[in-house]
Amino acid sequence: MRTDPANLEIMRSYFHAIASSMGHVIERTSYTTFVKESADFATALASPEGDFYVYPRSVGVTIFLGLSLKRTLEECGPLEKGDIVITNDPYTTNGLASHLPDVHIIKPVFAGDTLISYAWSFVHCSDVGGLVPASISPTASDIHQEGLRIPPVKIYRKGSLNPDIKLMLDANSRVPHLNYGDINAMVAAVNTAENRLMSMVDKFGVQNIEFAIQDLMDQSETRARKVILQIPDGTYSFHDYLDDDMVTEHPIRLAVDLTVNGSSIDVDLSRCDPQVKSAFNLVTNGSRHSFLLQGLINFIISEDPHIPINGGILNPVRIHAPKGTIVNPEYPASVGVRHSITMRMYSTILGALAKAIPDKIPSAGAGQAAIVVLSTQEKSSGSRNMAVVEPLGGGGGGHYDFDGIDGIDHSSGFLKNTPIESLEQHIDTLVHRYELMPNTAGVGQSRGGHAIRLDFEIRRPDSIVTARGMERLKFQPWGLFGGEAGSLGGVVLNPDAPNEKQLTKINVLTPEVGDVVSIRTASGGGWGLPYKREAELVLREVEMGLISVETAKSKYGVVIETDGTSSHHTLNKAKTAQLRAQYQPNTTNEFDLGSNREQFEQHWPVDVMDQLIEKLHTLPPTERWYQKIAIQNYLKDKLQDQAVTSADLEEAWDHL
Repeated sequence: MRTDPANLEIMRSYFHAIASSMGHVIERTSYTTFVKESADFATALASPEGDFYVYPRSVGVTIFLGLSLKRTLEECGPLEKGDIVITNDPYTTNGLASHLPDVHIIKPVFAGDTLISYAWSFVHCSDVGGLVPASISPTASDIHQEGLRIPPVKIYRKGSLNPDIKLMLDANSRVPHLNYGDINAMVAAVNTAENRLMSMVDKFGVQNIEFAIQDLMDQSETRARKVILQIPDGTYSFHDYLDDDMVTEHPIRLAVDLTVNGSSIDVDLSRCDPQVKSAFNLVTNGSRHSFLLQGLINFIISEDPHIPINGGILNPVRIHAPKGTIVNPEYPASVGVRHSITMRMYSTILGALAKAIPDKIPSAGAGQAAIVVLSTQEKSSGSRNMAVVEPLGGGGGGHYDFDGIDGIDHSSGFLKNTPIESLEQHIDTLVHRYELMPNTAGVGQSRGGHAIRLDFEIRRPDSIVTARGMERLKFQPWGLFGGEAGSLGGVVLNPDAPNEKQLTKINVLTPEVGDVVSIRTASGGGWGLPYKREAELVLREVEMGLISVETAKSKYGVVIETDGTSSHHTLNKAKTAQLRAQYQPNTTNEFDLGSNREQFEQHWPVDVMDQLIEKLHTLPPTERWYQKIAIQNYLKDKLQDQAVTSADLEEAWDHL
């Protein structure tokens, strides 16, 4: 260590205050509800090599922790004092920009002639062109359909705005004034960081700052390795699914083989599905991309709450993500809904860890962040207004010693809801319901978090609703060790009305004036046997209206009596003890995967699917998904619901 430990902690606090203050600048000066209310932005400080050495714990989203600026900086060329770089392109930044609405700003910070740091920020801009308002359509087939690509370029040169870049940005958005307001907020944030880093230089000196940056990275790696040492050596495998690619009915598989060897972890993603012809791809270039490893990152941080939050946490991790897979696609694969991959990889990583350290891993949460966007026609100007109605997460997974959080999944990070009053002020809509749904949580000794229901009314003609990232409408969030899987989500048009209609996942919805769109999320899975849950907790939740008397009895073995009204409930301890004494666990499996997944895997056994993926790797990346769908369709028609065998797969491969 190059820095005195006491001084290092002081400087660490300074760095953290700078990164956090950058986030507060964006919160207070941004234009759009999705940034200033939902907090879809991030800030950090990066080393001269491009690695994040400090990242806020609780300001903005938390999933960019281990990314690198290196490729972005190489692409834009030499930087001078006062330069500011802008980019949103995944393919020229090695996935730093993960989809086109995420616009990144980077400023080099010099002390004299010495580059000491980079100040970085991103916001999710409201619109960068593309097929639909808000830019993201799950059915986009290549990245050029998703909007304007901005390779790393200088939006400011030596402190002066480049008007050509601004003109280009304005011309490629449906709401240029909102975008530019958010971009200016980022510029203010990186300028704030520069000023405060200069104050640190005056106080500590350039060399001490350089030493502290490296020491903080080294400290994070050392402490992360100590956490990994707690995991027994071995290889732990798990897989999970996205519902489909929104073009076909076939699910997308994400699979991990996680090998622990001392203080190091190898993450093999070669059994993941090939890249798809819709927007469910994540550009990583095969790197240790934090969007793939957020479950592991959060586990390490949970085990060591005081670890410095920086890219050193991922130094003990090696990753294998073959080119042409959904987690390392080739250009020009579309990437707009890449966060669905992030959230499903979160539960996939945790599923593997649950086999190694079961008392430290929660059940699966809802595993989605459905960003519901409403776009309306302006009455006077003819332009379009748009706003995020809500980012809908769904319930969190139950843990061995506490319940899942209602309404928000742990994999959603610090993404916040939009207050209804703010929403209705920004756009013409009327919210009928925004509430927890009773009787939805996956039951268990520790139950999952309850699902959310959002109902909003269309008030303007020619309104458009999109909802990227909607998941868990087919495959339930899994439960652990006797806990049951969570409930599924859904979409209903005009609920409880004569013209009620069940919908599938939303791509682009064009409802009529007066229609009510009702979106329901999934809940979290339960952890542990439900008959071991404290009866008093069940009684309390009945009194709160979260579960019914019938559910308390049938799922938890808790007998609750009423006086004929809903206002008074009494726990019958004798009948509860008698009922629970008769309880026989109906499963010996570690995981309750849900009936739909079990049915799918009865038709497509895991080992046969592994063989199919291995065969697909022999094809060019752009042909793999087509071949997979063709084979699955062929065998579905031939075998119906019978189990596919290796011989069936060989026959189909030769036939097609």
